[in-house]
Amino acid sequence: MKSNMVTLLTWSSENHDPEVIKNVLKDLKKAKHIVNKVYYLYQPSQEKKLVEIKQLCPCLEPICIDLDKPTDHKKIYDEIRNKVLPFVAKIQNLFINISPGTPAMHAVWLILYAAGSFSSGTQLISSQKNRITGETSCDDVDFPITTYLSELRKYEKENPNEPYYEPEAKSKARQLALEKVRAYASIQGVPMLLLGERGIGKSRLVESYIASIKKKKVVTVACGTLDSTLAESAMFGHKMGSFTGAINDKTGYLEEANGKILFLDEIQDLPKNVQRKLLRTLQDKDHRYRILGDTKEAKANIELVCASNLTEKELRQKLDPDFYDRISFYKVALPPLRECREDVFDDWKEVWKTVRLDSCPIEAPMDDLLKNFLTTSDLPGNFRSLQTIAYQFIAWQDKKTTNEILHNISFNNNPITDCFNIEDFAEFQNLSWQEATKHFQHKFAEYSCNKCETQGIAAQKLGCTTKTLQNALKEIKK
Repeated sequence: MKSNMVTLLTWSSENHDPEVIKNVLKDLKKAKHIVNKVYYLYQPSQEKKLVEIKQLCPCLEPICIDLDKPTDHKKIYDEIRNKVLPFVAKIQNLFINISPGTPAMHAVWLILYAAGSFSSGTQLISSQKNRITGETSCDDVDFPITTYLSELRKYEKENPNEPYYEPEAKSKARQLALEKVRAYASIQGVPMLLLGERGIGKSRLVESYIASIKKKKVVTVACGTLDSTLAESAMFGHKMGSFTGAINDKTGYLEEANGKILFLDEIQDLPKNVQRKLLRTLQDKDHRYRILGDTKEAKANIELVCASNLTEKELRQKLDPDFYDRISFYKVALPPLRECREDVFDDWKEVWKTVRLDSCPIEAPMDDLLKNFLTTSDLPGNFRSLQTIAYQFIAWQDKKTTNEILHNISFNNNPITDCFNIEDFAEFQNLSWQEATKHFQHKFAEYSCNKCETQGIAAQKLGCTTKTLQNALKEIKK
């Protein structure tokens, strides 16, 4: 063990304290460690011992953990995650003594350690007493196992100002979606398609979560920004002189993403000619392609992830059918925040952490009014809606009340928006009022059902019955 200033985290030992902690402190001192704080986890029944322990260790920071069953792994895990990790997760040179407590408590320390929940300098130790000689020792615990969670936590610590997808979701909808992502991302060489509304965090899911599972870097391509006339060159690259204006060689995204993840965001904006050419590359076992103007074929060892804010039906209509089939073997629909209410408060804290200024409180604002707003608003922009709220609180801190701030935030709580362009009404101009009304009702009902995916949800949003929608859908056929 290295010599430095350290923080100790340990369970109380119900039958053997203060002797156990006394020996741990003595052994750490013998190893030339200076303990500047001790986080001491105890149960209510052990509170009387705290006076004696504090006399022994003035730097004690007691944390009460109320456990009905000290053998309940989930309860122990939840208590530590909610009550302990906020204090110690970022502490450097943290030593965790895993010896006191039940086997379930030991297991939880190992799980959290392997998941990367603590800082990179954290060390597990085990305090032991030789029953024959009576000598005590404090040894390092060798537990080199890592998981995708540890990689993800590492990403979070190395990129503190970037959005981050919390992998331990509370809502069932997000749990199921992330379970699919984990399963699919662990399979190498098969494309994945992410579907979800704008602002749901598809990019950050790929750049942190999926990248951590695959252990590869990401090359992100915003397909909507590609010039339609140069998109093929951007994707495959070109040689000097291959076309007018090609004055230099150009590296394409396929070459740039070799050995990495190629993330095509808003895939519906990728031109059809590029889709068909990329399809041939994906169908080839070695992902071979030809750079524009080159006589030789190149290979691209890529992991392809695509994303779209369209529904599955809308995306099918936009993309080349064969290309869609090829990129959608593994398909995950990410639920909007309004379907993940249990996660919204954690999402809000995460968003606040990434946008707050140094002059703002570290803790995210929260009171009954904001809590009600976050649990009732549709948050149509998803994480962007949370960012909007956060920026308003930043601008008006100490100047306006929560009620005043929220009063000026207007979200359209009906997701059935942007329905028609003015050109859409041209088809009604030669119809009678009655005929036009029937056609419009049919078109609006069809659009709403597609947008909401089921007739029941559409009817709820529109304030009508499912039967009304069904009649409107049939009306055009008469």
